[in-house]
Amino acid sequence: MQNFDSVVKLAKKYSEKLNKKKNIVSIIQIGSSLRKEDFRSNSDLDLLVIYENPVKKSMEFDYGDGVEITLMRYGKEQFLKSLEEGNPVDLIALLFGKVLHDNGFFAEMKKKSFEPTEKTIEKWIHTATFNLMDAATNYSLPTCICCYFKALHHTAREFCRVIILKEEGELLEGDKAILEKLKTSHSDLYQKFMLIIDGRKNYEKFEQKYIKYPKIKGSGLGKYLLAAEDIAIKALKISMELNVPKINELISHLQKKYKIDHYHSFYIIPERKEMTLHLVLRGNKSGFFRYNLKNGKLIEAYIPFSD
Repeated sequence: MQNFDSVVKLAKKYSEKLNKKKNIVSIIQIGSSLRKEDFRSNSDLDLLVIYENPVKKSMEFDYGDGVEITLMRYGKEQFLKSLEEGNPVDLIALLFGKVLHDNGFFAEMKKKSFEPTEKTIEKWIHTATFNLMDAATNYSLPTCICCYFKALHHTAREFCRVIILKEEGELLEGDKAILEKLKTSHSDLYQKFMLIIDGRKNYEKFEQKYIKYPKIKGSGLGKYLLAAEDIAIKALKISMELNVPKINELISHLQKKYKIDHYHSFYIIPERKEMTLHLVLRGNKSGFFRYNLKNGKLIEAYIPFSD
């Protein structure tokens, strides 16, 4: 467990170590380690590293002083292309990142005008739905409560960014800025995002136990997953005009036909406009129910090894 001041020192020390290597032109600190109000005891140190020449390995991971360090690596031309395509991580880095080292390249990029694109929204949706899938699976069998809340936080944050970018054309960084915008434009989402942030701050209060219940509970760990689900439903409606049904409502409908023992997971695939709900049926059978997100209707019910 680390504190904010120690990670600030680590960022400086690690960038000095990196800077001894040849070919590096810029090192930029990004993410929650820049803001004391967003920093968590399990936050990573995220660094964007730009090299003179193209790199083959875009991500590297390291540890320093007990902190996980994520390196996002680009050659100069690769970084320029990523900005032109509207990669949200790099646009955010350009607007809000802290320069730890620069030979002038990053400063030149800041003078240019790079705008969000459709890919900006697509990338944020991809990240948000991946984290939602992670949390939705982790809920019923929580192997890591801290990871559960981290995934929910990232889900809510990225989906809220999608809504704000789609409606107002703004790129925002940090929970505080996002919440301030939501408070006036989407008060319901503001409350749900606040709930999830509070859950992540206090994750140690929750017990790690197997949850065997037909639906996602509206109490305990479940209320946070349901809050993230509501944010996802609104974001996908606004950004893609998808009609994502509520999981518990789907389960209520399925209970009329199937003997459901407990909920297992669900995952949304926006690019295919589909969602799959995984339930465990009586007799320890798995049931997979695939839905069309344009009309919310069931496409297929698949129960392996059923008679």
